[in-house]
Amino acid sequence: MIAQMRKLTLIGSFGQSEAVFDLLHKAGCVEIAPCAERAGTDKTDNTARIDELSLKIADCEFALSFIKDNVKSAKALISDKKEGKKSKGGKLLEPLPCLTYDEFNALSELEGKTDAVVKELKAVSEGLIACATEKFKYDNYINTLKPYLDLPISPRSLHDTRDAFVTLGTVDAAAFDPNAEGLEDALCFTYGDGAQKVVAVICHKDSQDAVSAALTAAEFSRCTLDIDVAPATEEERVKALLSEVEHKRRSLIIKAASYESEIDSLRKIYDWYSVQYAKAGGLASSRRTVSTYVMEAWVPLKCCDNLSTMLDSSEYALTYYLAEPEEGDTPPTLADNNGLVTPYESVTNMYSTPAYGEIDPNPFITFFFFIFFGIMLADVGYGLLLTLVTGIYLAVVRPPKGMKNMVKLIFMGGISTIFWGFLFGSYFGVSAADIGIWHWFNPITDPMNMLFLSLGLGLFQMLFGYTVNMVAMIRQKRPLEAIFGNSCWYFILIGGVAAFLGGKLASWLPYIGYVVLAIGLLFLVLSGAMGAKGIKRVTSGLGRLYDIINFFSDLMSYTRLFGLGLASAVIAMVFNQIGIVIKDMMPSIPVLGWAIACVVFIIGHVFNIGINTLGAYVHDARLQFVEFYGKFYEGGGALFRPLGSQMRYYYINNNKYNTKNTSGGKN
Repeated sequence: MIAQMRKLTLIGSFGQSEAVFDLLHKAGCVEIAPCAERAGTDKTDNTARIDELSLKIADCEFALSFIKDNVKSAKALISDKKEGKKSKGGKLLEPLPCLTYDEFNALSELEGKTDAVVKELKAVSEGLIACATEKFKYDNYINTLKPYLDLPISPRSLHDTRDAFVTLGTVDAAAFDPNAEGLEDALCFTYGDGAQKVVAVICHKDSQDAVSAALTAAEFSRCTLDIDVAPATEEERVKALLSEVEHKRRSLIIKAASYESEIDSLRKIYDWYSVQYAKAGGLASSRRTVSTYVMEAWVPLKCCDNLSTMLDSSEYALTYYLAEPEEGDTPPTLADNNGLVTPYESVTNMYSTPAYGEIDPNPFITFFFFIFFGIMLADVGYGLLLTLVTGIYLAVVRPPKGMKNMVKLIFMGGISTIFWGFLFGSYFGVSAADIGIWHWFNPITDPMNMLFLSLGLGLFQMLFGYTVNMVAMIRQKRPLEAIFGNSCWYFILIGGVAAFLGGKLASWLPYIGYVVLAIGLLFLVLSGAMGAKGIKRVTSGLGRLYDIINFFSDLMSYTRLFGLGLASAVIAMVFNQIGIVIKDMMPSIPVLGWAIACVVFIIGHVFNIGINTLGAYVHDARLQFVEFYGKFYEGGGALFRPLGSQMRYYYINNNKYNTKNTSGGKN
């Protein structure tokens, strides 16, 4: 269900505002909201503090990213295990570390230390940028030298004299001919054997124009090098400089990586800054007078009593009251479900957060997501592995709420997989019929049963969605629209089945079916006509008949249950057959044959579990989002984010403050 919210309005001394915000953070159940305009108050200007904290957060993000990148680079540069030790970066299944509220407050002491670290890392970053700039400059210079490396003298020594014209440059080797017209009276010296040749040309100045024209025809490019040593000697000098730059770059990378030990401190101060930023933003959303301020916030009803106790027992000068949301308010959404339903909230939130006051779809999706997930894997062995691995992880690691919900979802999916695997008789791809165990039917040998089961479950979910929509619309005081627009599908389906298939049971049944079908079509047309005026009533009403095509199109989407269920079973069976074939190919060495077959079994089934678990999650979610939620769910709400939820790397364990009870709150 969606938790009820109360609006907190708090008035206090402006000089104590920071302390009061700390108290609200400690409560762990207060989301600051923009305060409505009030006579005699002005908007609180906290821009300077917000900008300061924004820069601090950006600095921490830079430092964490910079250290992480350079630790990877250092590992590639250094073979010494002590230098290239494993990064402390977060792992996929590593839980967020926990802090107490007092430990979190003490993080402010890290500010000076981390500021110094950030300053030093920025200096290292500037050094790396300078190295990159120098390397780019030297690399370009070497590329300029390359065509002239065979030139035995310095380019600067080749210059005009009083009577001679001397030039040096590159020409297109294919277009250059030293005996071409215009070059008869010139001395040409060529170097290199590539597509571009270096040519030094000497002639009398009287022939300069003719020589220049001939060189232009050969795509001559004049040398721009102004050095007094041979290009090869210059290249050696530049390479030595490049080596120094590379050595400096390596030293800077290693220095940056040496700050890996500061990652924990940087993460802690990042979270501290993030919460301070949220507090500063909360203060900026308040209104104030010369000496007081007024703020508004949202608090779950079940937390109101404990919050009131905390505020009443505080030493600060303040007054407050809690009230129900008023018309026009948009409270945030907090789903308050049991441990079985909570993991599926993450699936719903991927689609859209429920709006405050809307029917909570999470209990409904729990049943269908659980059932569909198992059908798409449907193997007892696979389900046991999923349940065992996730169960051990939950028991040993005990992750925080966000990760815990996802793991619990897979855990329950494993249970569903065991259930359907037993019904379909699949044990790591081995059919129950082959080992003498009871099963309902085998999807591979009885695919039509699997198809009908998939469509039947899909039809049930769709009709259930229409029923939920009917209830929601009746609650919104739209009874006629609710009945006509949703019950019509029951009439159409029942009437259609009776009209076209009922003759096999009784000769009179089709006539009743036609009547029921006509009622369903009438209801469908009326639901489209409601709310329209004039001729639009007719067009809108008749336009609803097109929804019949959409209905059956949605129903066909549930064939993905059939497709993924078969795919998982077939892949498992194929890997089993491959392993047996390999074993049979080595009759003289059965032990080796079985060893190789076992490797194939393990690799194949692990692959099948991984790829089809992902597929089951994605396609299951897709069925909920499109075919189910499209029938009744609007969403568009905003998740309840209490002060303190902005932390990324740590979380605060507030259990000892007992701010989340189940008692009623103040109205």
